[in-house]
Amino acid sequence: MGKALAQARPQREAARARHWRAPSAPPRRCCRVLLALSLQLGPPAMGKVGALRKKYGKPKKSGGAKESKEEKEERAPSPQIELLDDVCECTPAFKRALVELFARFDVDGDKLLSEAELKAFSRAANEDEREFAEEEMMEIKDFFDWKEGPAGAGLTLRGWMQMYMTQTQAREEETWEDLHRLGYNGQLKLRPAPSTKAEGELRAKLEELLALGEAGKLKEFVDAFVAPDVDQEDREAFLETLCGKGAEEDTLADDVGQLQGLLAELRCCLTGDGVFKVEGDQEEGPAIFHFRSPAPGMHHIDREVVFLKEEGRWCAEG
Repeated sequence: MGKALAQARPQREAARARHWRAPSAPPRRCCRVLLALSLQLGPPAMGKVGALRKKYGKPKKSGGAKESKEEKEERAPSPQIELLDDVCECTPAFKRALVELFARFDVDGDKLLSEAELKAFSRAANEDEREFAEEEMMEIKDFFDWKEGPAGAGLTLRGWMQMYMTQTQAREEETWEDLHRLGYNGQLKLRPAPSTKAEGELRAKLEELLALGEAGKLKEFVDAFVAPDVDQEDREAFLETLCGKGAEEDTLADDVGQLQGLLAELRCCLTGDGVFKVEGDQEEGPAIFHFRSPAPGMHHIDREVVFLKEEGRWCAEG
């Protein structure tokens, strides 16, 4: 989303004067005008459009993590149904998906997508969670049906349809990328939401670690937490840190806080609270949990924990 707008930008004023401001102009004609402008301009040049390509490009997989069964299924190509019909209107299935998405991001239920709600959509549709830039937001307001009123302002359902019709006519593959990231398969059916919490043997391991930590059995906790190849000296140093042994009075609280912070992060992985992505394999490892920091006032910080399966048992990566 954004490239079709960027391509049409040089002709914006002409399009606006000829078609967009006309009250009687139907959505299809407005969309076709923008499509024509996109096609006239040809392939996008570098610069702003290049930056948008980088912004909306396919994410690279992180190295070292094995693909889970679900990730392999998602990556595998699937037959794709048509999004637009012969007269460039949304097919019933595509329209249904767009209505579902509009309702998903219309959090306050006012039948408008406000700037905040559109930015939430942008974060969800982008792997790196980037938001619409101010310039892109202005283009959405200029090109598509945007309602201003005393109770608030936002993109109408009609404008939402126009926006996606424009992108689909110009660059259908980008629409499919959006739909895939927002949970749809090639038949425009919602895929089961991927799990964001530990499962199976890994879940049992986290329950064991939390029980040991909360009971104050820190030696047993360390033995269960670290990998088998961690030597005794490192195990004892880690244990002393968690116990606060030998620490000065002003550092003892920090050590206690470190234990509680570690337990809080393990609890996130167990329950899925704050977890926004799980990579890897929860059967054979490694499994990587990405989550918002549970520490007070630190929810804007992203954290990750890697679990490995060594010698048949789960442990944390050193």
